[in-house]
Amino acid sequence: MNKKMKFSESIKIYASKEKVWKTLLSKEFYQISWGSALSTTWQTGSPIQFTGNWEDIEYVDKGVIKEHIENSFLKFTYWSSFWEAEDIPEEYCDISYMVKQLDEHSCEFTINQVGFRDQVHYDDTVELWKNTNQTLKYLSEKDELTSISNTVFNELASIITAIPTEKYNVKTSGNWNPAQIVEHIIMGNTGMKQFLTEVPYTSDIPFDYNVHAIRDFMLNNDIKYQAPDFLIPATKQYNINEHRELLLNLQAEINDCIATLNFEDKCGTTDMPPFGFMSIYEWLNFAVFHILRHKEQLKSYS
Repeated sequence: MNKKMKFSESIKIYASKEKVWKTLLSKEFYQISWGSALSTTWQTGSPIQFTGNWEDIEYVDKGVIKEHIENSFLKFTYWSSFWEAEDIPEEYCDISYMVKQLDEHSCEFTINQVGFRDQVHYDDTVELWKNTNQTLKYLSEKDELTSISNTVFNELASIITAIPTEKYNVKTSGNWNPAQIVEHIIMGNTGMKQFLTEVPYTSDIPFDYNVHAIRDFMLNNDIKYQAPDFLIPATKQYNINEHRELLLNLQAEINDCIATLNFEDKCGTTDMPPFGFMSIYEWLNFAVFHILRHKEQLKSYS
């Protein structure tokens, strides 16, 4: 094992470090990214083992957890039966994971490996780690956005329940009443899956390029914008119970999009100033944080 050969890569993930850590330590993650069955307690000093079948060859990869600081740092030794090397300490490499929160939107994940058998081993492993990192990002961001969506919709339901019946359709001067705000949310997001998938679009822009800006935009109450005419709700009496049911359907629809659609695919149905044509991941962030923005607006009526 040549300990002078080293590899390190960092990626940005739009999820909390807790969500990333949860994914990183899950059996599902290693099954998806490596095709391996994971066995460990993740406790310092405990063994770690990855088993599976690669091209009809059974393998056992193993090591020992050297350090584990929850939600931030993990280090373990690693040896593979594929190497056909003697199972002695000198033939183990060192692998470490580090996660740090960057801001309220994202964190940084870093993988470090010290020790490779030769250049072929290095090249093959680097390709594996790059794919593994993308899988970690993909799974963590889906988990995070689903969690945010559920929190927003559950809080929205509680706020609507707390609004007195006489205030729900109350006439206002210049502003939408609570019923119109809810109707706007429903109008703007129903049919999401068809909207996102009916017109494919090709672009070299990273699929998460606008995510930070979208979230900042939606969370900034100093920014005001005019809804397009087709999303302006009519002035009429709305049924609060029908709205509750439609919001439950909308929550299920958005969560289904998060779970089943490829975040990297681009949507060419329409562009959204100032962001332009966006990826499915960007549109889903736009939808969830748009609803969050109006949820906060509704609080003043409860």
